[in-house]
Amino acid sequence: MMPLATTRTFSAAIFAAFALALTACAPAPTALTVLHEYPPKPADSPVEIFQSAAPQCDFREIGIVTARRRTFLTSMEKVNDAMRREARKIGGDALVGVYQTRPIHNPGAFFPDRDPVLSGVVIRFTDPGCLL
Repeated sequence: MMPLATTRTFSAAIFAAFALALTACAPAPTALTVLHEYPPKPADSPVEIFQSAAPQCDFREIGIVTARRRTFLTSMEKVNDAMRREARKIGGDALVGVYQTRPIHNPGAFFPDRDPVLSGVVIRFTDPGCLL
Protein backbone atom coordinates (compact mmCIF):
# COMPACT_ATOMS: atom_id res chain seq x y z
CA MET A 1 0.00 0.00 0.00
CA MET A 2 1.29 3.47 -0.91
CA PRO A 3 1.77 6.13 1.77
CA LEU A 4 -0.98 8.80 1.90
CA ALA A 5 1.36 11.59 0.68
CA THR A 6 2.36 9.52 -2.38
CA THR A 7 -1.29 8.78 -3.14
CA ARG A 8 -2.18 12.49 -3.02
CA THR A 9 0.76 13.38 -5.26
CA PHE A 10 -0.22 10.66 -7.72
CA SER A 11 -3.88 11.84 -7.70
CA ALA A 12 -2.79 15.43 -8.29
CA ALA A 13 -0.63 14.34 -11.22
CA ILE A 14 -3.52 12.38 -12.77
CA PHE A 15 -5.85 15.39 -12.34
CA ALA A 16 -3.29 17.74 -13.92
CA ALA A 17 -2.80 15.41 -16.88
CA PHE A 18 -6.56 15.12 -17.38
CA ALA A 19 -7.01 18.92 -17.24
CA LEU A 20 -4.20 19.39 -19.76
CA ALA A 21 -5.76 16.82 -22.10
CA LEU A 22 -9.10 18.64 -21.98
CA THR A 23 -7.58 22.01 -22.81
CA ALA A 24 -5.61 20.47 -25.68
CA CYS A 25 -8.91 19.45 -27.27
CA ALA A 26 -10.07 23.04 -27.52
CA PRO A 27 -9.54 24.95 -30.75
CA ALA A 28 -7.09 27.82 -30.59
CA PRO A 29 -7.53 31.08 -32.47
CA THR A 30 -4.05 31.48 -33.81
CA ALA A 31 -4.40 34.98 -35.23
CA LEU A 32 -6.77 37.92 -35.14
CA THR A 33 -5.90 40.88 -37.33
CA VAL A 34 -8.03 43.92 -36.55
CA LEU A 35 -8.56 46.42 -39.36
CA HIS A 36 -11.41 48.43 -37.75
CA GLU A 37 -12.57 47.86 -34.20
CA TYR A 38 -16.11 48.27 -32.97
CA PRO A 39 -17.67 47.60 -29.56
CA PRO A 40 -17.85 43.85 -28.89
CA LYS A 41 -21.05 41.95 -29.63
CA PRO A 42 -22.86 40.00 -26.89
CA ALA A 43 -21.85 36.34 -26.48
CA ASP A 44 -25.23 35.17 -27.84
CA SER A 45 -25.10 37.42 -30.91
CA PRO A 46 -25.31 35.33 -34.11
CA VAL A 47 -22.30 35.29 -36.42
CA GLU A 48 -23.05 33.67 -39.76
CA ILE A 49 -20.26 31.96 -41.70
CA PHE A 50 -20.28 32.43 -45.48
CA GLN A 51 -17.88 30.04 -47.20
CA SER A 52 -18.58 30.55 -50.88
CA ALA A 53 -21.17 33.30 -51.39
CA ALA A 54 -21.03 36.74 -49.80
CA PRO A 55 -24.10 38.17 -48.05
CA GLN A 56 -26.45 40.35 -50.09
CA CYS A 57 -26.16 43.32 -47.72
CA ASP A 58 -23.40 45.93 -47.83
CA PHE A 59 -20.65 45.37 -45.30
CA ARG A 60 -17.25 46.55 -44.17
CA GLU A 61 -14.29 44.24 -43.64
CA ILE A 62 -13.08 44.76 -40.08
CA GLY A 63 -10.61 41.92 -39.47
CA ILE A 64 -9.19 38.53 -40.31
CA VAL A 65 -9.39 35.54 -37.98
CA THR A 66 -7.60 32.20 -38.14
CA ALA A 67 -8.31 29.19 -35.91
CA ARG A 68 -6.71 25.76 -35.77
CA ARG A 69 -8.07 22.37 -34.78
CA ARG A 70 -5.46 21.04 -32.37
CA THR A 71 -6.51 17.39 -32.25
CA PHE A 72 -8.82 14.97 -33.99
CA LEU A 73 -10.96 15.04 -30.81
CA THR A 74 -12.02 18.62 -31.57
CA SER A 75 -14.89 19.00 -34.02
CA MET A 76 -14.67 21.54 -36.81
CA GLU A 77 -17.86 23.10 -35.38
CA LYS A 78 -15.86 24.00 -32.26
CA VAL A 79 -13.27 25.64 -34.49
CA ASN A 80 -16.07 27.61 -36.20
CA ASP A 81 -17.38 28.63 -32.77
CA ALA A 82 -13.89 29.84 -31.79
CA MET A 83 -13.83 31.99 -34.93
CA ARG A 84 -17.29 33.37 -34.10
CA ARG A 85 -16.13 34.32 -30.57
CA GLU A 86 -13.14 36.19 -31.99
CA ALA A 87 -15.37 38.00 -34.53
CA ARG A 88 -17.72 39.10 -31.73
CA LYS A 89 -14.78 40.56 -29.78
CA ILE A 90 -14.18 43.16 -32.50
CA GLY A 91 -17.88 43.78 -33.27
CA GLY A 92 -18.26 41.45 -36.25
CA ASP A 93 -21.61 40.34 -37.67
CA ALA A 94 -20.38 37.54 -39.95
CA LEU A 95 -17.38 35.79 -41.50
CA VAL A 96 -16.91 35.64 -45.27
CA GLY A 97 -14.52 33.75 -47.51
CA VAL A 98 -13.88 31.09 -44.86
CA TYR A 99 -11.51 28.44 -46.18
CA GLN A 100 -9.58 25.50 -44.77
CA THR A 101 -5.91 24.63 -45.18
CA ARG A 102 -3.71 21.88 -43.77
CA PRO A 103 -0.28 23.38 -43.27
CA ILE A 104 2.39 20.98 -42.09
CA HIS A 105 4.09 22.10 -38.88
CA ASN A 106 7.20 20.31 -37.65
CA PRO A 107 7.76 18.49 -40.97
CA GLY A 108 10.81 16.64 -39.64
CA ALA A 109 8.91 15.18 -36.70
CA PHE A 110 7.89 11.54 -36.56
CA PHE A 111 4.23 12.67 -36.47
CA PRO A 112 4.13 16.08 -38.22
CA ASP A 113 1.30 18.40 -37.26
CA ARG A 114 -1.31 18.46 -40.04
CA ASP A 115 -4.22 19.96 -38.09
CA PRO A 116 -6.79 21.82 -40.21
CA VAL A 117 -6.67 25.62 -40.07
CA LEU A 118 -9.66 27.84 -40.91
CA SER A 119 -9.31 31.46 -41.97
CA GLY A 120 -11.89 34.08 -42.84
CA VAL A 121 -12.64 37.78 -43.03
CA VAL A 122 -14.69 39.35 -40.23
CA ILE A 123 -17.34 41.75 -41.54
CA ARG A 124 -19.80 44.22 -40.07
CA PHE A 125 -22.98 45.10 -41.92
CA THR A 126 -23.30 48.80 -42.75
CA ASP A 127 -27.12 48.62 -42.62
CA PRO A 128 -28.40 47.56 -39.15
CA GLY A 129 -31.45 46.09 -40.91
CA CYS A 130 -29.24 43.38 -42.39
CA LEU A 131 -28.42 41.76 -39.08
CA LEU A 132 -29.18 38.06 -39.08
